[in-house]
Parts: sequence; structure tokens; C-alpha cells
Amino acid sequence: MSSDNRIKNVLLFSLRFLVFVVALVIGWWMLLPAYAYVLVQLSGGILRYALGMDITAGYVVAEGVLNTETRLAFHVGALERALSVGLLVTNLPPYVALVLATKGLRLVRRLRILLYGCGILMVGHVLFIVVLMRFQEALKSASEVPTAVMQFYLTLPFLLWIVFAYWDRLVGATPEMEADGREGADESAGEERAD
Repeated sequence: MSSDNRIKNVLLFSLRFLVFVVALVIGWWMLLPAYAYVLVQLSGGILRYALGMDITAGYVVAEGVLNTETRLAFHVGALERALSVGLLVTNLPPYVALVLATKGLRLVRRLRILLYGCGILMVGHVLFIVVLMRFQEALKSASEVPTAVMQFYLTLPFLLWIVFAYWDRLVGATPEMEADGREGADESAGEERAD
């Protein structure tokens, strides 16, 4: 492939990504309070029933332009513990935009990549909230830890996209080669057993 074609492909990918990410982020922020409610239910259940915290209530406060400063809060005994989730959960739209902007993925593979990546990101959101709420007092003295984890969550969509969309290229095999390699491995294993 010539240098001009590569540049053209990169520019077209960037344009597709930009269009998708703008539309998806705005739509996601509109849905953010509903997703935060789901996070309150899931993380609150884990905190209360699995970790034994005395949670009496959980709720969502939608704030900011396009809900970007949405907070979720829990009443733990007489205390209220709150967390802004706008930045934390805005890593989903870029991941979806990257997958949608990637050319050459068959529909089934694209859907599988979306399912796996979004699932990992959502589980990460719940785990982050659970850990932060459970160890909030201890983490106050080490504020760089939640900040570092938050930065990791911002880069995670790009890492997942690279791994899921380009794994075959990363390991140096095309899907056809992987299938041939598996068949060859099965045949050679059978020959070894026969000897």
C-alpha cells in the first residue's frame, strides 16, 4: 500500500471516528442519569449484601451541561458518600466509536467486539465504584490512586479496541491462518499420539 493510500485511510478513519464519537458522547450524556441509576443498583447491592455495608439508600443527581457532572450517592448509616461518575463512564462512547469506525470487520465480529469491550468497561465501572465506596476513608490519604485508576479507565477503550479489533494482526496471523494453524496443530498432535 502506498504512503498516500495509508494517509488517506488514516484520515478517513479519523473522520469516521470523529463523527461517531461526537454523536455517541452527546447521546451517552443524555442517558447518563439512567446508566448511573443502574450503577447505583449494582454497586449498592454488592456493597450491601456482599461487603456488609450499612447502605440505607442510593440515588442519582443529574447535574451539569448535558448531565456531565452526574453524581451517584449512597447513605451509609448517617453518612452520605457521593461520587461524580460523568468522567468515569464516558469511556464507553469512544470505544463504540472506534469499533464502528474500523473498516473490514464482519458484522458478527463487530458485534462480538462491542459486547466484550462494553462488558469489560461496565464491569470496570461497577468495580471502581465498589472499591471507592468501600475504602473511601483509606483512599482519602492516597488521592493519587483513584486519579490514576480514572486515567487508566480513560485509556482502556483504546487498549480494548486494539486487542479485540487487531489481535490477529498483533500475533501475526490472519483469521484464515489461525484456522489453518489450529487444524495443523490438531493433525500434528494426532500424529504424535499415533507414534
